[in-house]
Amino acid sequence: MAIASTLLTLLPSPTHIILYGVLTVGVILAIHVLSQLIGPKDPKQPPVVFSWIPVLGNAVQFGMDPITFLQDCQKKYGDMFTFTMVGKRVTVCLGADGNQFVFNNKQNLSSAAEAYNHMTKFVFGPEVVYDAPHSVFMEQKKFIKAGLNSDCFRRHVPMIVKETEDFFKNYPKPTGLMEAYSTFGKLIILTASSCLMGKEIRASLDDTVADLYYDLDQGFKPINFIFPNLPLPSYRRRDTAREKMAALYSSIIQRRKADNDNSNSDLLQALMDATYKDGTNIPDHHIAGMMIAVLFGGQHTSATTSAWTILELAARPDLVKELRQEQIEKLGSLKTDLTFENIKDMPLLDAVIRETLRLHPPIYQMMRRVVANKVVCEKNGFEIPKGNHLCAAPGVTQVDPTYFNEPLKYNPYRWIEKTDPVHQLEQGDDANIDYGFGAVGISSNSPFLPFGAGRHRCIGEQFGYLQLKTIMSTFIRMFDFEIEGGKPVPKSDYTSMVVVPEHPSNISYTLRE
Repeated sequence: MAIASTLLTLLPSPTHIILYGVLTVGVILAIHVLSQLIGPKDPKQPPVVFSWIPVLGNAVQFGMDPITFLQDCQKKYGDMFTFTMVGKRVTVCLGADGNQFVFNNKQNLSSAAEAYNHMTKFVFGPEVVYDAPHSVFMEQKKFIKAGLNSDCFRRHVPMIVKETEDFFKNYPKPTGLMEAYSTFGKLIILTASSCLMGKEIRASLDDTVADLYYDLDQGFKPINFIFPNLPLPSYRRRDTAREKMAALYSSIIQRRKADNDNSNSDLLQALMDATYKDGTNIPDHHIAGMMIAVLFGGQHTSATTSAWTILELAARPDLVKELRQEQIEKLGSLKTDLTFENIKDMPLLDAVIRETLRLHPPIYQMMRRVVANKVVCEKNGFEIPKGNHLCAAPGVTQVDPTYFNEPLKYNPYRWIEKTDPVHQLEQGDDANIDYGFGAVGISSNSPFLPFGAGRHRCIGEQFGYLQLKTIMSTFIRMFDFEIEGGKPVPKSDYTSMVVVPEHPSNISYTLRE
């Protein structure tokens, strides 16, 4: 007993343990801060944003308001700088030159797959998108793009109109409230499923598919980018939902094959009929993964863009009136059927969607991971080391006064009058490059890239524009609307992978006669 008592007196008290812990943390923080203030700096690398806490770095400031954080850093450090986010070093590249550097890098220098596959493979499945070899991924994009052509779009317009009209028939009349993001999110998934997924998936949306999609979506949050596979219920539900979605698509494919049913004109059938370059048919699990990726990518971006468009229009009744007048001038009447051709011939409608995408890009940043020993930016000579993430930020560059007059003002006419500095920039030659799925169509040396650029440019852009234009054209025929209580357009919520309006984003509506 005496020996035990002696040992206890030698052990530190709880107070001492706490004190030692505080001192240790203090020393670590002091070393971290001093190393940034007086430590050597490599002039060949971009300036590094100061942070108080090691490893965590600037994650809190970035997570709370990424656009303001990046804009403040731009003012202090210029268009290229590096910050730390939970152990990841992110080199931000702003402006048109920054976009070109990020989007135009060769595949052996920086990789989108290395930046995203650790998260997306759990949602889309194996051997598709970023989990496939790059050449195979480019083939997969080509298959999908082939199913999104003008003939398909002509069929899609009346389908989207019908889905929109049917969807709002059940809303209280003649007046009521609707929450913009949740309402249009539901409508977007209905229209996308009707046009692209096939009649079987559309028929399942009221129960099975909607629930599975929700569980998948809950596994596609910022936390999943940092921690892709934690032992948490939301992660397990994500994995189960992906397996069930893949099984559902596989059963539909097998049923169509058994029935020898080649009459379908949807994207699913286009993928079933396609073959890889080596002559092999696309495996069922590849088709399922691609279909999930198409639904997921389109749903996120179109849902938030449709909500922002309605909210901006709700604050601008003059624009709504002008959009209706444009339809009357082009079609003769608001009762004339909408078609692919006449929707293409509405410049103000097109400008409204573009302006929404400029001011509210669904994806405010796009990343690549450096896989070479280093990459060198020719414009400024900076070297970015292996392991860093390169980040282009449309959410910052698209509101830069260098390129846009009164950049925070919602002004669709800037796309018609074309007096902003952005319209004086020359189109780069890389707009005509074909990475295996057709010419990309826009230069990466542009400050307006809501759909990205280069080899990973979104192939669903044309369908997205058509879907949004058709829904907006139909909605303004059906309703008068304004933001509830005359409030301003809601602020942005950056807590998800896409930038949505802060909840609730209510509009009040009145049925038009």
